[in-house]
Formats: sequence, structure tokens, C-alpha cells
Amino acid sequence: MNVKETVKEVVQSHNLIHLATIDSDGVPCVRGLDYATDDNENILYVVTRKDSRKAEQIRNNGKVAFAIDHDCPEWDDIQKLKYIKGTGTASLIEDPEEMQKALGLLIQKFPFLKNLPGDPSDFVGIKIELKEVLATDNTISFGYTEAATY
Repeated sequence: MNVKETVKEVVQSHNLIHLATIDSDGVPCVRGLDYATDDNENILYVVTRKDSRKAEQIRNNGKVAFAIDHDCPEWDDIQKLKYIKGTGTASLIEDPEEMQKALGLLIQKFPFLKNLPGDPSDFVGIKIELKEVLATDNTISFGYTEAATY
């Protein structure tokens, strides 16, 4: 399996991205977000309130860092672990068609998102484009990591 196939496997088999943005003082802010994707492993979609800190931070600076992984309660789990981390860019989705696509993917993966409180106009989609990705695959050897660029 090549590194981009590993990235795709991780993106498609996980639900949560840890996304770091930068606030106006240059301080990193990290949060976990449910995400969805289609066949393009380096494009992820999330939804948030328009007035959220993350929306403001992305509006001001689209540079992000991320990690997609999961916990490992046993050594056997660690030996099978595959995860990714890296950098990318995030932007608020302005195009109505892309917003519909993003919402459709998110609701398909997380049906409970149909019941977000408030008016749909209170929310905005975020497109995260992964750029520099480090994929770790412990099934090859512990800590084995390769880089992928998109």
C-alpha cells in the first residue's frame, strides 16, 4: 500500500479530525470535529456556526494543522494503528452547490446532524484541504511514517 492509499484508508475509516487554527494573537486553538469526505482523500468537510471562533479564525487565517487518529487501549491496537497528521488550508464554503455537497456528505455519515439546533442559515461549511501529510503505519513497523504532498 502506498502512502496516499494509507491516507485514504485513515480518512475514510475515522470520524474525528483534531483541527488547529490560529487566533488573532497567534495562539493555536485545537478542537475535535466530525468530518466527511467523498473519494478525494485530501478534501474534508465540517460544519460550524457562522459566529464560532473557528469560523472567525479560518476567515482571518486559513492555515491549519490537523491529526486524525484514535486511542489504543491495548498493545495489539497500537501495533495495528494507522494515523495521519500534517498541515493544510481551510476556507469557509461560499458556493451554494459546494455547501449542499458538504452537508449531504456530513448528513449521510452523521444522520443526527439533520437535527442541528437553530436555523440552517446560522451555519457555515468549512472545506479543509490537506497539503502536507505524514502517514504513520505501525503495521509496517512501529512509528513507520511516510510523507504525502497534495
